[in-house]
Amino acid sequence: MAAIRLLLDGDLALADLVGREADIIHLTDIFTVAALEGGMESGLPSLAIRLDLPDGRVVVQETSLGAWIMATAALRGRFPEAFRRAGM
Repeated sequence: MAAIRLLLDGDLALADLVGREADIIHLTDIFTVAALEGGMESGLPSLAIRLDLPDGRVVVQETSLGAWIMATAALRGRFPEAFRRAGM
């Protein structure tokens, strides 16, 4: 299961894509995050993230729910006001 690479100071996170604009598919539409009960070999839940590409292909990225929770906790620590405004 893939881990999440989280960059809390992500302003330069995409710097390696400068000059590679033809390689970028920039999506801004709704995407799907699906909880998969028992999706891990251990029986713990996992997540599937679905991105529908403009050409009809679909990207499915999987991760553990634990990794998602840890990323969310780190984001909450870095941006507490955003979570307060969201009522969380």
